[in-house]
Amino acid sequence: MPNPRWTFDRKLAKGKCGVVGVDEAGRGCLAGPVVAGCVILPAAFFKDSHNRKAVLEINDSKQFKEEKRESLFMGIQKLIETNKVFGATGSASVNEIEEYNIVGATCLAMRRAMDLVAKRSRGLWSPRKVQEDLFAYSKDQQSGEWEVLVDGKQMKKLGLHHLGLVKGDTISLAVAMASLLAKVTRDQLMKKLDREFPHYGFASNKGYGAPVHLKALGELGPTIHHRPRFLRNLLGEEKMESPVEQVQTQLSLI
Repeated sequence: MPNPRWTFDRKLAKGKCGVVGVDEAGRGCLAGPVVAGCVILPAAFFKDSHNRKAVLEINDSKQFKEEKRESLFMGIQKLIETNKVFGATGSASVNEIEEYNIVGATCLAMRRAMDLVAKRSRGLWSPRKVQEDLFAYSKDQQSGEWEVLVDGKQMKKLGLHHLGLVKGDTISLAVAMASLLAKVTRDQLMKKLDREFPHYGFASNKGYGAPVHLKALGELGPTIHHRPRFLRNLLGEEKMESPVEQVQTQLSLI
């Protein structure tokens, strides 16, 4: 029995060029960047039964434990390396989250992922900008002959033609694949930060507000990788140390 997300996208791709899926990871974290993934599934992808088997287990990244996510991630990478699909990630930094707020920064990460995957597809698909004087994402104004799906509600700040698909990472194969690319890529970044700042448990909590993370914040204050917008109400201004002070504090504890 095929993956229902395969079936959903295969039907969408009929008579069209294919399906593009976009999703993000880390939107609700206290630390680290927000990362977006974008995957292009050409219509020809659905004509090969070997591809159907290759994506049999693909689902929303939150449905899997870390080891399984990484295994599925590697499977997607193999499809990308053989040019059966196209995929890329983009990110927005803590400074950009502070400047544009999390919604604006998420859209920035998505645009970067979409622009990069478009380049990698060598012109197969390109995102289309929405005219500033005409905000419309209706299906009949979809980007050419492609279905472009973004997980969740439609995002005006994205500025690119798309359709919002609530719980899209559980419905669409392209969105689920984008979800896995974004999640695993971000997890790898947080593991690197854990080696730099070991007291916050980034390797396990990935920047979310787990008890060990909150305890370290209360005792040590934020690192340069924490999001000021998210912490002001949590910690208060008196504990929002400067990056230089925090780095010196961390180094003294290692």
